[in-house]
Amino acid sequence: MNGNCMKIPKIFFILIAICSITIISVSTVFAECRKEPGAQCQGAKLGGIDWRGAKLDGGNFKNADLEHANFAGASLKGAILRGANLQQARLEQSDLSGANLESADLRWANLENAILFKARFTNANMAKSDLENADLSQAILTGADLTRADLVSADLQQAEMQGVKLDGAYMAYANMKQANLTGASINRTRFIGVRLKDAIWVDGKICTAPSIGICK
Repeated sequence: MNGNCMKIPKIFFILIAICSITIISVSTVFAECRKEPGAQCQGAKLGGIDWRGAKLDGGNFKNADLEHANFAGASLKGAILRGANLQQARLEQSDLSGANLESADLRWANLENAILFKARFTNANMAKSDLENADLSQAILTGADLTRADLVSADLQQAEMQGVKLDGAYMAYANMKQANLTGASINRTRFIGVRLKDAIWVDGKICTAPSIGICK
């Protein structure tokens, strides 16, 4: 055996071992990113993927790139989408009940007729998103940005909306009974026909019945 081989520092072999373990770990994560319940897709690059109607309940998509992805009609109940990029994603008629979308980027996303019951959107960017007819009852939207979002006929009953940005949003005929709007920004927001009975208004005032279109 060549004597020079015996002089290779041990650190060289340690670095090779560390790199190998890292590669195996990353490969394992992406290998588990499959179109099935409990999918492990955290940090995955899935921009433009077509998973319409997929059953992905309990899946982990934390910090994943899902821009332009198609999840129309998909079931993502209890899924983790914290910090995910969902810009211009298609989520119409999807079921995201109890899902975690905190700090997610949902700008221009289509969530029309989606089920978002008890979903968490704390500090999410939802500017110009389409939430028409969406079920956001008991959802947590604290600090979310809904600037110029379409919330026409959306169900926001008992939603937590403290500090939310609703500037220029379309709220016509939405159900906001018992919603908490404390500290919300509502510049140029359209509240035509909005039901506000027992809602907590931006100044902390409780809206008395019937409070339709305006907090009384």
